[in-house]
Amino acid sequence: MAHVAVLNWRDGSHPRAGGAELYCERVATELVQEGVTVTYLTSRVAGRPAVEERNGFRLVRTGGTLTVYLAVLVWLWRHRRELDGVIDSQNGIPFFAPLVVGRRVPVVLLIHHVHQRQFRQHFGWPMSTVGRWLEKNGTAMAYGRRPIVTVSPSSRHAIRRELGLRGNVFVAPCGMDVPAPAGPAGRAAAPRIVCVTRLVPHKRVDLVLEAVAEARKRVPELQMHLVGDGPHRAAVTRHIERLGLGGCAVVHGRVSDAEKTSLLRSAWMTVSASSGEGWGLSLVEASALGVPVVALRVPGVQDAVRDGRTGLLVDREAGLAAAIADMAELLADDDEAGRWRDRAHAWAAGFRWSRTAQQIRLVLEADAARLARGAADRRTASDTATLVELTGAVPDVERLRELTRRTDSWSRRGDTVVGLLRNADEVDALSVLHRLGLAATEDLRVHLRVVRPHDLLRYA
Repeated sequence: MAHVAVLNWRDGSHPRAGGAELYCERVATELVQEGVTVTYLTSRVAGRPAVEERNGFRLVRTGGTLTVYLAVLVWLWRHRRELDGVIDSQNGIPFFAPLVVGRRVPVVLLIHHVHQRQFRQHFGWPMSTVGRWLEKNGTAMAYGRRPIVTVSPSSRHAIRRELGLRGNVFVAPCGMDVPAPAGPAGRAAAPRIVCVTRLVPHKRVDLVLEAVAEARKRVPELQMHLVGDGPHRAAVTRHIERLGLGGCAVVHGRVSDAEKTSLLRSAWMTVSASSGEGWGLSLVEASALGVPVVALRVPGVQDAVRDGRTGLLVDREAGLAAAIADMAELLADDDEAGRWRDRAHAWAAGFRWSRTAQQIRLVLEADAARLARGAADRRTASDTATLVELTGAVPDVERLRELTRRTDSWSRRGDTVVGLLRNADEVDALSVLHRLGLAATEDLRVHLRVVRPHDLLRYA
């Protein structure tokens, strides 16, 4: 992978940039640090140059909100012989890179979450129908069995259930810059909620505010701080006044990273009523500072939060207020607050941008090898992954990495070697062990199990 193109409809300087832009830019930055030349292709934004160097990669802005797709395809066609791989980020509509780069260049389709529901809710006919067709049928035809990367087990499930795409799906969750957890000295004296979120309808901040108003009946000193901006800000401000929260709820808007961190350090908890996410990035950012989460149990969020350990998940909107009050009462005890803080921080510390970028690079390299040999995949087309635990007389970990797929992970944990075989069920895993000559004996203990979502995120 000498030269990789990253395709995304926005970059981090766009006024409406969000988690997808952060993900693509951090992956680009990590790839550059590994010695890869990266070109990030995106749309024009007012006040920014057409070409810019950022964190070591080249940022090329071309086309507008909709014409960016055609403009990027033209760029790819002109430079297709210079590229060793493409990361094609689908924000509802992909760039259809395979149509112009040909079969020689590996393409990874990056899907943060599925947009079929959003197309129905936010667009009328014919845009809704066209958008849903492009995301599902058009993508299936253009990408075939090209590999897919997504950010959570929930998104992987939606890709299969709602889009029916055929390529192997790999989970590469968002990374995290993990600071030291917020200590008790930095926490606000009164129970405080700090939510970092874009103020858009599907984040459902209105439900959070209603839950806070209800929770204040049990915890009257409860405060609310909203960090972020968006087209829904005026409506949020009006809703605060209608609920009588003007004296205890503050809308900060967009703030600097330092100020955002300072506010999160003062929080007792963060709260989400989102209807679904690809990955709850802002929630894990809060966890990194030791701030527990109260949220609805919805796709993406249920992956980012470990219920009962890093936060409380509720099944119904009506239960959100009680969960907020319960958490405030739990955290009033300093020792209990310390336990929640330590668990949240430890969970977030497991996610690194370097691991995210490495996983995507390995998927690209594995697909390049597949395209080069032109052979069919020996493993079953499966979204299942199998965890292999070898204890005793096992080969060197580096040797196992050489003999198995680039997308498999091997590590030593004490006396046990742990392998995560992606896109492999138990039968595939047994076949791999047979080829490696690793049958169970008196000197070698072998344990296999299908991974759970928590395992997949932990070993990703």
